[in-house]
Amino acid sequence: MKGIKRPFLSEEASSGASNQAVRPLCGIVLKMTAAAALLLSGSIGAPEAALAAAPAIPAAQAAVPKLDTIRVALFIDTGKYVSRASAVTLSADAGLTLSLRGAAGVTPAYQAAAKEQVRVSADGYYALLPETASAAEARTQAQQAAAGGADAGIVQNTARGKQAYRVYLGPFATKEEAAAAAAARPGAVLAGPLRWNAGTYAAAAEAQAQAAAIAQAGFDANVAQLSAGSYAVLVGGAADSAGLEALRAQIAAALPAVVLTPMDAAQGYVLLRTELAADADSAAQPLTAMVFGGNAKLWAASNDPQGAVYVKERFGRMYRGGLELSLHNHRLAVINELPFQQYLYAVLGSELNPAWPIEALKAQAVAARTYALKQGVKYQIAHVSDTTLDQSYKGMAVEFPAALQAVDSTAGEVLTYNNALIDPLYYSNAGGQTADSTEVWGNEVAYLKSVSSQDKGAEEGKKKWYRIVLPNGMSGYIHSDYARDTGLKNPAGLPYYESVQDGVNVRPAPYVDNAGNAAVFKVDVRDRFVVIGEETESNAYAWIRGPYEASEMKKRLGSAMTAGGELQRLEVTKRGVSGRALEVAANGQPLAAAYPDALRTLLGGLPSTKFEIEETGRYTILGADGTVRTQSSSAQPVYTSGGGQTVQEHRDEELFLLNADGTVRVATRSPQFVFRGTGFGHGLGMSQWGAKGYAELGYDYHKILQTYYIGVSISKG
Repeated sequence: MKGIKRPFLSEEASSGASNQAVRPLCGIVLKMTAAAALLLSGSIGAPEAALAAAPAIPAAQAAVPKLDTIRVALFIDTGKYVSRASAVTLSADAGLTLSLRGAAGVTPAYQAAAKEQVRVSADGYYALLPETASAAEARTQAQQAAAGGADAGIVQNTARGKQAYRVYLGPFATKEEAAAAAAARPGAVLAGPLRWNAGTYAAAAEAQAQAAAIAQAGFDANVAQLSAGSYAVLVGGAADSAGLEALRAQIAAALPAVVLTPMDAAQGYVLLRTELAADADSAAQPLTAMVFGGNAKLWAASNDPQGAVYVKERFGRMYRGGLELSLHNHRLAVINELPFQQYLYAVLGSELNPAWPIEALKAQAVAARTYALKQGVKYQIAHVSDTTLDQSYKGMAVEFPAALQAVDSTAGEVLTYNNALIDPLYYSNAGGQTADSTEVWGNEVAYLKSVSSQDKGAEEGKKKWYRIVLPNGMSGYIHSDYARDTGLKNPAGLPYYESVQDGVNVRPAPYVDNAGNAAVFKVDVRDRFVVIGEETESNAYAWIRGPYEASEMKKRLGSAMTAGGELQRLEVTKRGVSGRALEVAANGQPLAAAYPDALRTLLGGLPSTKFEIEETGRYTILGADGTVRTQSSSAQPVYTSGGGQTVQEHRDEELFLLNADGTVRVATRSPQFVFRGTGFGHGLGMSQWGAKGYAELGYDYHKILQTYYIGVSISKG
């Protein structure tokens, strides 16, 4: 299934759920066939009355699968799911053991000291820059390449008794990719994983002596540990058979006593070499690097059985269990393999807040366990990913005692319907009412009905933001902590406020997001402005997005906008039972959305489909004679009359309209669109904020789960 991407989220989640706001629909095909629907719930066609009357399924009847150890993809490329890294840097507080892993067990390949960093990559194709004797020059080259978007590393070699450094770009999965990278850089040459075996030895010392002799003659030679436990001296690194034969001729001419044999492409091996860290923040110290190839699987584990392995490229997170590194679909795959129960500890730590009620945590534990078991081996060599395409999993550091208690006290418990595991969809916040499955996918799933949800807790403690207008007409939102009331009012009775410090950001909408809601201007201390309204800071329960210019919105809609011309109108034309938008029309024509929940993505990554659209380019005027007229600022001129009865045409981009009740609305000359909504996520199944709310009302986790998943049983394997 193709997951729905999650937008950037602001700080609003730091006191609650982990904001799995746009969690994809947990592996269920969105446009389901009847057969897929049957797989999902066991029996979609049962009448609703029969479902309500059905007795709970005894635990003994439920077929609950077992999973002692789970495999979580940190980096993998399956073709459908892509999370790439060219290399990973591993370490452990107690030291790290890296081993070749096979059916017979593990064969130690390298023992890293406490906190020593080891860079690991899979062999492949490379673009090699010209060799240099300067480490500083090599680092500059590597940093420049990285700044241009390339994956770069630096190999340190000893050639003819001198240190030499060579920057490589890659590894690439194909020769063609590497050739293109080499062609784009003067002096770069193509290299690959094809090597000659210059001898196999039982002891590493013998292999190192042979490698040193070949390196002294000016050839790249590395000691490789083989899957069988022996050591081989591998020479070169050609990209094709022609390059490999040319290398043979060169070595034969220089070292006629060296016997070269072809390297079996399927033979697993790991090369140990020295590299320099290429990033600007690292000291120019040598770093142990391991390159594995063939059918090798590398296993990395902390020397402390209770310790963790750090992965620098995965946000520096630390993981229980161990890491299996392999070549999968020609690219590096990094899989965290650990006890299932310990995985769930970290899922709860990633998803929820330690201050939340234990019954809400237990409900999350049962849902998370059910979800993971339902997936099977979803990613070819892994059960789940570590992202919100599945369940957020941030490793050991996010665990907390109550999460462990919730997982342990519900051990083995899962959600079933008609004697089969359900897909326990969950998300951050339902906005007060969960979705019916028809509102998200367009088809019915018996246990996913629209129900009331206790979600308002997400607003607790959120500050107010003031909507302000400067004397020059510029407007936006300012956080209430940075503005104070002067006690003065303008002629319309609206209060004057002023900034309490310099450089305060004023944003289009009331929340902090420097990427998606960047400041439109700043105010300095004692700058004065009129406050025309206030809003609670956007949060998981209630939010504002926009305003978006018509041209920007049309670009976002792309081919989904079937109506021609400039975007003038955008409106919700059909809603579901929970109030979520099922259809949105642009200029009167429905957007071409594959399924209802896809509207969120089409409209720029909205938190939910439970929204209203405010069109600032259209407004209604009540004339003195009672005539009502709807118009847009761009359609015909607008004339305003001042206190002195002076009539003039209004030409500014924004027009501030004061209603009879004192409410100020902003109208714009060009069409703009503001989205006001509630809820974060698709809305199907359990709301995490709602679970918290119900737990605070005294619900236990059984009642919470059976509130959100209609007619299910809690079974224990």
